[in-house]
Amino acid sequence: MKSYIKLIKYKRISKILILLLVCSIISQCVDPFEIETENFESILIINTTMTDEVKHQKVELSRTFRFEDSIAPPESDAVVKVIEESGVEYLFKAENETPGTYTSEQEFSIEPGKEYTLSIKTSDGRSYVSDKVTLPQETSIENVYAKQITNDRGVEGVGIFVNTFDPTGNSRYYRYEYEETFRFDAPFWVPTDVIARTFTPPLGFEQLVFEFEIRPQGERICYRGNESNEIIVTNTNAFTQDRLSDFLFRFIPADDVMVADRYSILVKQLVQSREANEFYETLNNFSESESVFSQVQPGFITGNIVSETNPDEKVLGFFEVSSIATKRLFFNREDVLSNDLLRFELDCFQTTIEPAPFEEEEDFRRRLASVINSGRLKFLDAVSIEGEIFTFVPRECGDCTALGKSDPPDFWIE
Repeated sequence: MKSYIKLIKYKRISKILILLLVCSIISQCVDPFEIETENFESILIINTTMTDEVKHQKVELSRTFRFEDSIAPPESDAVVKVIEESGVEYLFKAENETPGTYTSEQEFSIEPGKEYTLSIKTSDGRSYVSDKVTLPQETSIENVYAKQITNDRGVEGVGIFVNTFDPTGNSRYYRYEYEETFRFDAPFWVPTDVIARTFTPPLGFEQLVFEFEIRPQGERICYRGNESNEIIVTNTNAFTQDRLSDFLFRFIPADDVMVADRYSILVKQLVQSREANEFYETLNNFSESESVFSQVQPGFITGNIVSETNPDEKVLGFFEVSSIATKRLFFNREDVLSNDLLRFELDCFQTTIEPAPFEEEEDFRRRLASVINSGRLKFLDAVSIEGEIFTFVPRECGDCTALGKSDPPDFWIE
């Protein structure tokens, strides 16, 4: 997780440009000037949402970092637990692979009608506790659909919409996450490949030998997935009914690789408390879209977690429990987008390898072997091995595993 202290991209862009101009002028007159953060305050950042799914729940802990640094330091060796109102405690253990991430030792779900508290004790002896929170009621997703639209910037593409309705009127506050997966192919995949190997004949010297071989079908069609990294919150307070109709939560330009062939999205609808919705809405107003907890303008956003050790200490985060509903959508490009729109295309330039004038045969063969073994290019065509004229394309153009995985996910359907 990144820090909350970086400058916001749009609201202060003019000030940043002026600062860069001043620094540029100064650098021409004196020694280079390095920007450093003054009055830095290390603040604990807590990121967690626990749901009514039976699973290993997670808590992420990190610290704010200086403007001149590049990564947020994880908070390690903490004692993390969730306490249910009856006194039952769920202990969390640190993940070795992901420092700062803590996973519950056992699977559990947040249950309706019960109060839960998050407790954290850091390695330096400081203690933190959240307000007591309860699970909002679950509301199912009525429909998820996609259609061709033009966004506010005049870009044509796919809009993905959700409809939901709570007849009791008790949900009101919603946050959305998604997992998307898309299928794509290598446009210059061919069924054969060329390899270089060394061969030493009896009583002879080592030689370079080039051979054709069958290329795996798994390099032709691949799959790739992304998870949402933006804050998508809304509420129905302005409506007479607790209903969201045609709520646009995802837009993909027509020339994006994700909609070049076949696409799937798993929509996650989290019903929130009013306090959680306000927290995320405020955070969204301060943050950029590249990461949920990233590059936030100076200031402070109050959550529902406080320090028991020092009441004046700032803590950044919110212990959220949410009911969750999911729905998956599949579509092919031609199902949604018209044929006249721009389509994603890789830059598949072709590179021909052939002997240079006056180049020794052995030098050429070593150069060709170096190209083959580099892995940066993929074989496309050859006049013949004897003719020693070979054509290559960038690896991703002839081998889709450069950008994704060849095995479809378990949920994938055609």
